[in-house]
Amino acid sequence: MQLDWVAMSKQIKKGQYEKRLRIAVRFDGTHFALLDGSPLPAIAKDAVCELVLRPEILQNPADRDRFVRDEVFPILGQGSVVLLGVSPHSVGDPKAPGLINPQQIGVQTEYWLVEVRLEQDLYIRIRGDQEAKLESCRCVIPALRLEATSINHAFTLISEAYETKRLSHTGNVFERAYTPVGPKRWQTLDDLRIKAIAQSLQRKLEFPSGKEGRK
Repeated sequence: MQLDWVAMSKQIKKGQYEKRLRIAVRFDGTHFALLDGSPLPAIAKDAVCELVLRPEILQNPADRDRFVRDEVFPILGQGSVVLLGVSPHSVGDPKAPGLINPQQIGVQTEYWLVEVRLEQDLYIRIRGDQEAKLESCRCVIPALRLEATSINHAFTLISEAYETKRLSHTGNVFERAYTPVGPKRWQTLDDLRIKAIAQSLQRKLEFPSGKEGRK
C-alpha cells in the first residue's frame, strides 16, 4: 500500500492545534483493547493516531533503534533567502528600513517581513517521535548589518530591533519564516519541516538498518 507521508504529517501537525481525545488502552499481544478489556470504539477509516510508548516496550532492538534515533536532513542551501515575519502590532516604527510589505512580493501572511541570508546550508533534526528542530546555521541580516548563529537567533535579533512593543522576543520560526520556491511563490519553514518528517518516516521503513541519512 502506497502511503502519502506528507498528507499524514500534515494531519499530525494539524492535530497539534485541535482538541484531542486520549484513550487508555492495553495491548494483549494481538490487539489493543480498553483497560477493562472491552473493544475500542469504532474509529473512522484512515484516521491518523499516535502511539505514546516507552522505548523499551518495543521488543525488536532494530525497531527501537530506528524510532529513537535522530536524523538530520538539509532543507535549504547556502545563499538562500529566508524572510522572517514580525507583527505589525508590535512594530514600533512602521517605516523602519528593512521592513518588507508581503503584498509587494506575493507572500500570503499577516506579518511584515525582514530578509535573512544563509551563510551555510540549513539542516533540520528529526527525532524518532517526529519532533523537529533547526540546526545552527550562520546567517546575516542585511538591513541590520548583523550576523546570527541560527534562524532562531536571527529572529530574536530582528524582533528586538523591530518589535519594540513586545516584552519577549522569541517566536515559532517554522510558522514565521518564508522562503521562495518560484516567482511570487513562497513556502514556510513549516512546509519544509513537514516534508522532512515525511522523508524521515519513509526512510524508517525503507532503511531500517539506519544507514541512510546524516546522524
